[in-house]
Amino acid sequence: MRDQKPKKVSNESKWIINFDKIEDSTRRNYFSVLPEEQRLMEYFSEAFVINKPKGSVGGDGFWLHGHDDDVYLALFTCIGEGHLASMMIRIYMNALKKMVEGYSIDFTGSILQFLHREVQARFKDKNNILLNTNANVGIVKLNTKTKAMEFAGANMNLLQVHRRGIKVIQGEEIQVGETRENRHSYSSIALEDTTDSNFYLCSTGVFNLIGGSEFKKLSINQLGEFLRDKRKSPMVDQKNLTLRHLTDWTGVNRQNDDIMVIGFKA
Repeated sequence: MRDQKPKKVSNESKWIINFDKIEDSTRRNYFSVLPEEQRLMEYFSEAFVINKPKGSVGGDGFWLHGHDDDVYLALFTCIGEGHLASMMIRIYMNALKKMVEGYSIDFTGSILQFLHREVQARFKDKNNILLNTNANVGIVKLNTKTKAMEFAGANMNLLQVHRRGIKVIQGEEIQVGETRENRHSYSSIALEDTTDSNFYLCSTGVFNLIGGSEFKKLSINQLGEFLRDKRKSPMVDQKNLTLRHLTDWTGVNRQNDDIMVIGFKA
């Protein structure tokens, strides 16, 4: 009986195997760089995170940092898709780490300005036309003792839901990143009353979802009304209810963007 020769693997099969390995590695790296949902519970009485990328990796990320009695929470949507957007997530996270380790920046608006300068400096000689370094960012600062809260947004808003209704705290209509507009500053907005309220940061993709009875994009007010109806539900239940609501809104349409929602109680 003659020995059987090992079967040759075609170049196409090798490429598929290697590509699958790269995809798995990128996916692990993307999720590993983000904080664990459980870490939110160290600072907030209740909280949840929905992170549902359109593909194997996403362009949405969030950052969490505690210092003395203050906690900082940021959500950012990096413009673009796939691996390049995921790479920008890590760059923004490293910039925030650099800020924490080397600078004393307290105001949320100043943090956004720092991010903008860092990204501009890093990519001042950028020659990869496929790489979009811009991001929409929302950042919250909460004093865990006094419950005083501050917000700043770069093309992102903060949604407040309380018994009297909903309130949209609006950020500046300008992104962080390489964009070169003449005016590039971000205001820090102090929230006057945080008691008996739920707060939500949503990535850009949430409001790019097309569906509903009129086949339109979901608005922040529509989402706010839904969340107001669920206001008394524990955050752990709100997570599942919100995810189901987004799925129902999309209906038979495919998810057309990355989705991230962070809900929390002060």
